[in-house]
Amino acid sequence: MREVMVQYLQHRLLKWFDENQRIFPWREDRATKYQQIVSEILLQRTKAETVAKYYDTFFFKFPDWNALANASLEELEEIMKPLGLYRHRARRLYKLGEDIRRRGGRIPGNENELRDSGFIGLYVTNAFELFILRNRKPLLDVNMSRLLKRYFKPGDFIDVRHDKEIQELANDIIEVRRCKELNWAILDYAALVCKSRNPLCGECVLNKHCKYYGLSQGDVTEEPE
Repeated sequence: MREVMVQYLQHRLLKWFDENQRIFPWREDRATKYQQIVSEILLQRTKAETVAKYYDTFFFKFPDWNALANASLEELEEIMKPLGLYRHRARRLYKLGEDIRRRGGRIPGNENELRDSGFIGLYVTNAFELFILRNRKPLLDVNMSRLLKRYFKPGDFIDVRHDKEIQELANDIIEVRRCKELNWAILDYAALVCKSRNPLCGECVLNKHCKYYGLSQGDVTEEPE
């Protein structure tokens, strides 16, 4: 049953994405790898629409890895203020800059170097593997976790850093040729349809197999294996 659910989700969300995807500058073909990675840091705990408005401001001042590597913590804190959590974001970016300086301006070129780098946290590390190393990795955050949890096994939410079951599910889900697009599809769908509050279950393209929707309709079935 789980394999059927996985394939259904992959097919339906990619089809939905082709027709309904959100347009952001870090997703454009012209976006550099640097812009993609830094954008993922800016996107954490912040709406994508907010980051999109701020995108040009940040990358005008810090256009590449070298500019970030030479930025002071104070400069980063100042430019991060409009996004909120500015000290936290600034420290993460500064640590990345330190790592780039330590490597003589070079970014990690393989998984071993990545593990020793300043790319902190599951989400950003996965983003680096996805965009730079071109490995199939999930952009697993609270939004992706919510969608997968509802679809496969509704229950209490656990911090994704400690939820091994959701991490395993996410890695299984993105094992497709269009891995990058499926990641974006899940994030867009979680933002627009499978929302944290008042999800649009009646309009959902996944509700045929969704456990959360089934429970809301009084359909109690076995959990997928």
